[in-house]
Amino acid sequence: MPFSSSLRVFDRYSPFTDLQALKEASSKPLRKSLRVNTLKSSVEKLKIWAEERGWKLEQVPWCQEGFFIVLRQAQHDVVEEAFGRDLLHQLGHTYIQEAASMLPATLLDPKPGETILDLCSAPGSKTTQIAAKMQGRGVLIANDIQEKRLWTLKQALYRSGVTNVIVTKKVGQWFGKQMTERFDRVLCDAPCTAQGIVRKDPSALAYSSDQAIQKMATLQFGLLEAAIHAAKVGGRIVYSTCTLTPEENEGIVLAMLRKYEGKIEVLDPRMEMDNGKWIMDNATEDSRRIQKFIADKSNYPLSIINSSFMRLWPQTYDTEGFFSAVLQKTERTRDPSPKENFSFQENPVTGNRLRDTLRTVEGLFGTSFFEEGDCLFERGEYLMLATEEVAKFSLPTENYSLGLPFAKMVGEGRLRLEHEIAILRGSEATKNTHELSPEALGQVLQGDDIACPKELKGDVLLRFRDLTIGVGLAKDGVLKNRLPRWFVQQSGNRSVMVSGDEP
Repeated sequence: MPFSSSLRVFDRYSPFTDLQALKEASSKPLRKSLRVNTLKSSVEKLKIWAEERGWKLEQVPWCQEGFFIVLRQAQHDVVEEAFGRDLLHQLGHTYIQEAASMLPATLLDPKPGETILDLCSAPGSKTTQIAAKMQGRGVLIANDIQEKRLWTLKQALYRSGVTNVIVTKKVGQWFGKQMTERFDRVLCDAPCTAQGIVRKDPSALAYSSDQAIQKMATLQFGLLEAAIHAAKVGGRIVYSTCTLTPEENEGIVLAMLRKYEGKIEVLDPRMEMDNGKWIMDNATEDSRRIQKFIADKSNYPLSIINSSFMRLWPQTYDTEGFFSAVLQKTERTRDPSPKENFSFQENPVTGNRLRDTLRTVEGLFGTSFFEEGDCLFERGEYLMLATEEVAKFSLPTENYSLGLPFAKMVGEGRLRLEHEIAILRGSEATKNTHELSPEALGQVLQGDDIACPKELKGDVLLRFRDLTIGVGLAKDGVLKNRLPRWFVQQSGNRSVMVSGDEP
């Protein structure tokens, strides 16, 4: 079916929004946007990087770290295609993320030191956004059920430098029964029919049958209910989807409010800007019109219908379509029961073993890359860096993984620093570092070995400006490339633009 014909799926939304504007916006390419990862970088550094590349940044209204990237017309053919290979993105200083998908984690408003559950985490954009707000303090449970998606999630967490995370592989409903009232905040970014992503994936509209919508709605209700049970009394729950159907959005939340009337309440999702004005008033008003429509079909009390939810049509802010609702738990919805706790699959590294390991790393690089509140776990030949708060967290199931790769044991007390800790804390090293020229950086990113001073021997941290690129192995004046294969594949065949270079 031609794309223009498939947009007829949207005809059902004519009572709620400007149908022509919706179809026109859905037919346009999606704007590029990214988020600064404040675990590694800052908005100020991104602005300098963008200026050198001739990018114009436009603030995402609901995310202080989020920006639309506006490119000069001459840049589009060269830069647009390679946007995902930008060095800051590959090193985890920025995260390419659609602007609308930054909204749920912003509304969740995570704080350092809290215990937070991301119920449906993969591929990881919102999880890493939550982690950045937590700043390494507290415990973040990142859950998903599909093996392939979990691998993608872990790579996103590793690239972003998240240490206070435990990854689990469970159906989302499990948390409502087994981890009742354990979390300060829960994000339920539920699977959906994904009508909102049509601008980047026109095939999304192929899954918009009434049967598919009802199937998703049943799943979503169960997931949101589990999220509410898992939250502590007084805790915050954010429910979100990237679809447009009322049945999967307003209808789900209204049904939940009805089932747990008096035990959960809706918080106003609008946000106040620095100038004191509320943003996205129209996003909540659109949602109220849909609630009235649902009320005509169902016997919902008016006290529920007056609730505020937030709906982004593709034409509202020139983004994907998105829906979010913010709930607060005011009373217990399920009695918790004692559960048997499992040990982590990783074994803690303590005592002399820990001291010897850190002494070895410090001897190589002049620092141990180990900070107050950190701890090490061992899994096979790998050491993982986590936090003491993670180590103390009790989990009534086997974890899937935890922490960040720190080092690989290579026998006889020797170890090799892992890429992930190198690009997170490599700037702390005072020994065995090598500064790359722009030309040498281009070679390294293509997987080539390069020349280096003959006095360099063994593992060496590769640096470019204030960035640590990874680890190389120096011998006899040659620096052997030891960057991960995925990093070379995604970054290679691109020269890195520095100040004064032409795009």
